[in-house]
Amino acid sequence: MNDITRRQHLPRLILTHAFTYAFSLVVYTISWFCLWNISRYLVPDLLLAGLFLPTGLKLAVYALSPRRLWPLFTLGEIGLIALMLPVISNDSTLYLLMLFSIFSHGLAIAFQPYWRTLDVYWKQLLALCGFAFAYANLCGIALLMVFKPMGMTIDYALEGTVSALTGGILLMPFFFLLYDYLHRQIWQPLSPTLVHQEITLRSSALVWCLVFFSIGLVAELTFLEEMKSLSLLLFLLPNIFMAYRYGWQGGVLASVMNSILLATARQISGSFESDLELQSFIATQALIGLGLGIAISRQYLLSQQLKKANEDLQTELHNKKQLAKQLVHVEEDIRKSVARELHDEIGQNITAIQIQSMLAKRLADSEQAETIADTTHELAMRIHTSTRQLLKQLRPQALDEMGLEAAIRQLATEMRFKERNVDFKLNFGILADRLDEVTAVTLYRIVQELLNNICKHAQATEVQLSLMPGSQFSLELRDNGIGLPEDWRNRGHGLRGIEERVQALGGQMTIRSNELGCRITVNLPTKSDTT
Repeated sequence: MNDITRRQHLPRLILTHAFTYAFSLVVYTISWFCLWNISRYLVPDLLLAGLFLPTGLKLAVYALSPRRLWPLFTLGEIGLIALMLPVISNDSTLYLLMLFSIFSHGLAIAFQPYWRTLDVYWKQLLALCGFAFAYANLCGIALLMVFKPMGMTIDYALEGTVSALTGGILLMPFFFLLYDYLHRQIWQPLSPTLVHQEITLRSSALVWCLVFFSIGLVAELTFLEEMKSLSLLLFLLPNIFMAYRYGWQGGVLASVMNSILLATARQISGSFESDLELQSFIATQALIGLGLGIAISRQYLLSQQLKKANEDLQTELHNKKQLAKQLVHVEEDIRKSVARELHDEIGQNITAIQIQSMLAKRLADSEQAETIADTTHELAMRIHTSTRQLLKQLRPQALDEMGLEAAIRQLATEMRFKERNVDFKLNFGILADRLDEVTAVTLYRIVQELLNNICKHAQATEVQLSLMPGSQFSLELRDNGIGLPEDWRNRGHGLRGIEERVQALGGQMTIRSNELGCRITVNLPTKSDTT
């Protein structure tokens, strides 16, 4: 069935391919001939005219079109040149143009594998410029080898090289711009943000081109002598503005517009002394416009990518902080639930055991039974004491009953600073209504861990704890002890655990330590910041 269908569609496919080849051949040969005639008005020499604007078209077609069409373009160009043999008396000129057609085809074969690997706009543009430079040098070398047999001067080889390079640098980026627009057809505005995407020419870009063209033409024709010293700056201003405003696309459009302006001024006022000077000026301003456009577009693209990467990083960090904050909430909820279960279930059972042991002691009929009852009661009391200690670690009861300030003062009392001859001062200035439950518990646990470390390791005689409000809660602990060891992060988990918990709640923790003491500062967001 597939073979039958393929045979049925074969005539249509042949007709479609034939039309494609014929249309491509006609469009290319007409375009080449038109550009060659336009070049003749700027460069009277037939060979240099063939190396001027047609070079940009030819190299762009080889770079951007499928390879199966290349022989058609080469044969079409050679055939068009052959048709001009009866009209033009200098046969050597036409033979050289045919030779240059073969040169471009061979150079394109070597260029295509490298071109296929490029997918970034600035690399593609630089590759096109390199392609034009290589072709221009190849043409110059060929002219240098034949200038004596053909009765030319050595300067003619330089003129041929400049003509080919100018045409390639000027028109290849322009055709690449049109190719991007016509081939991909993505309707997006022309701007530096789309340097690696397909583009559509905005009307503002064309309007600016017309404005600069009109201003430049009037200035060139009206104030030529007065502004001759500023003519270079005048012609470069459109390139700079368009490159800054629209990226490399704007630079390409401005270069083409400036070239038309320069050609017009040359024909009307004869502002350039030689063809070589005109072509060099056109090539220079085209390279400047393209280089500025690429640099600005790439810089803008890199800044956009960096901005997006920063935004993604900020989003990722925010998500991780939210997750860590949820984990802290879940942890505190679990602690609270476990503490409630220990208090309600185990506490009641311990109380029941104590009561039963007391009854057993009263009803004991022997000394051994009475001893067992006393032992049971003592074990129950130990379990009760251990459970209360565990409850304090899981959920500080004083915090729920008396608030954060009273709980911290009770904690300091439990640390027995007076008995240790430690001068402890507490400066508490936090308002209770700005504290949520998790932050209050976190502050309590931070103070508990820090005071415990001071009692065990600091050897301090003065300790000052300050909790002050502000845009964030600020907790500061100072002591005059021996300070922390340099590898404190690797010695224990206490301070690292505090640091991780603080970061999870969106806060910051800083530690400054030396042989004269230690200063630890913790900043946590207020209730209004966390909601």
